[in-house]
Amino acid sequence: MASENIAEQIKDNFFSCTICYQPYNRPKALPCLHTFCEVCLSDYIHSRFEGSHVFPCPMCRQDINLPASGVAGFIDNYMVEKLSGTISSAHFQGHADAHSSVHASTERTRLLQDHKSQDLSEVKKYARLFQRFGSFGMEAHQFVHISGLSKSIYSDEIVIADCSLNKISVFSLNGQFRTSFICDCSIRDVEVTPEGTILTTVSRAGSALLREYSIDGRLVASHGSFYKYENPFGIVITRTGVCIVTSLQKNCVHVLTNKKKHSITFGSRGCGPNHFNSPYYVTTNMRDDIIVSDTGNNRIKVHRSDGTFVQSFGNQGSSDGKLFYPMGVCTDKNCNIYVADANNYRVQMFSPEGSYIASPVIKTYEYGIDVKPVHVAFIHDDILIVALRGTRFSEIHAYLWDCNKFKPKEDNSCLNCLPCCSSTAYDDI
Repeated sequence: MASENIAEQIKDNFFSCTICYQPYNRPKALPCLHTFCEVCLSDYIHSRFEGSHVFPCPMCRQDINLPASGVAGFIDNYMVEKLSGTISSAHFQGHADAHSSVHASTERTRLLQDHKSQDLSEVKKYARLFQRFGSFGMEAHQFVHISGLSKSIYSDEIVIADCSLNKISVFSLNGQFRTSFICDCSIRDVEVTPEGTILTTVSRAGSALLREYSIDGRLVASHGSFYKYENPFGIVITRTGVCIVTSLQKNCVHVLTNKKKHSITFGSRGCGPNHFNSPYYVTTNMRDDIIVSDTGNNRIKVHRSDGTFVQSFGNQGSSDGKLFYPMGVCTDKNCNIYVADANNYRVQMFSPEGSYIASPVIKTYEYGIDVKPVHVAFIHDDILIVALRGTRFSEIHAYLWDCNKFKPKEDNSCLNCLPCCSSTAYDDI
């Protein structure tokens, strides 16, 4: 058993690409000695640094010069490829404890293999917890009051904001603590930029709306000095680099350009289609529609990127599809919407049109007194990350949840997003 665990650790730490979290496919070595799949590296460069001859390494952020022949010009890491094949040829199979810190890609592969010989009805109905990390406390790796959660697009880092300690913590995807730092102002939600810096919504930080930090806690910049009297909370960065921030003070949503300059503001206090009541969290879908948890109104609201109202769904209640103090929101690649339904102690999943689909996570009160989900994030196609907090309880849980099981049956020519038709049929749950 010990040799099996060692082999698993070697495979996870040295023979898995940190972009796709799968075994290397045509591994390419950068001058900084970090290695990635050729296709992953190509997608990374073309999606963010198209036209540039210099790009930062996804791991160490060192500037790398792109060869004249493109990604193919980087050196093939034959040693990694050969050793990876040797490790993979051995048959190691283990059973990970739900509390252990295992690499997410290895664990989900094993779990999916196990599912092939099991009844899938329960897997489709509820998400399967396979990892949890963090705990309540004052130490560097602990939390008191989790308020922000974000996943870096191009590295294996999860960033967590603690609004009680005004602390930002960084963990690897497998739950390993990496670093943390204290901010000298009040912080709320957090987002990782494509450049690898950390944006956090702040108050009592002069007149700033946002602060930007390096991964090691160095203050890079302050943004939004034109918002002098604000109480920002939720934050998300769109695919085009536009920054969206919710305001609890003015019950509105601010849209900033990719240069963090003011673009538009929409919304005011109320319960109508163009109003909010305590808009805590915000996310976007593949069309960059703005999805807001209108917490005080117990509903989710959807607006176009220019602020135009599209739809809202949910009202107070405890039955399926009802909401009671919704908090964090996120979407998967099919534009399904996940809501941390805090006071119902569950995470609910809705179609892009707002129809209830499933409750992947339920009964979070079983973990302790008043333990509820406060934030959610989706990673790859099958990992749902949930931030939980309660009385002397603060943890991050990772669940296996394959969003491909809920892909719309119709063609997805309109990006599977908000409504181009009145209803969408889903696979049976």
